[in-house]
Amino acid sequence: MSEAPEPKKFGRAARQPAASGLDLSEVRPTPAPRPSAAPMELPDEYQSAPTARRRRVRETKSKSVTMRITPTTYTRFNDYCDREQLSYPDALDRLLARAEGAKQ
Repeated sequence: MSEAPEPKKFGRAARQPAASGLDLSEVRPTPAPRPSAAPMELPDEYQSAPTARRRRVRETKSKSVTMRITPTTYTRFNDYCDREQLSYPDALDRLLARAEGAKQ
């Protein structure tokens, strides 16, 4: 009875390091320095991220609105929301109420 050859692991031969003229046997790893406990100092010109828009939980369902408007109209609407401290839906509600009031 003949012996079967051992199966190759994953069908590959063992990998050998590439032949090189470099002798790295003397090189020893050095540990990285531990980070300091002090907070990181930021440059003077650093600006923090803009504040997040205010979100409020609504009792009613909402629909998404997407529209293409000019950059100047968007800037005016965004400035209005910031000035009045309103979310976009609240600002739209207010503007529509004013438009309906002016219509009557």
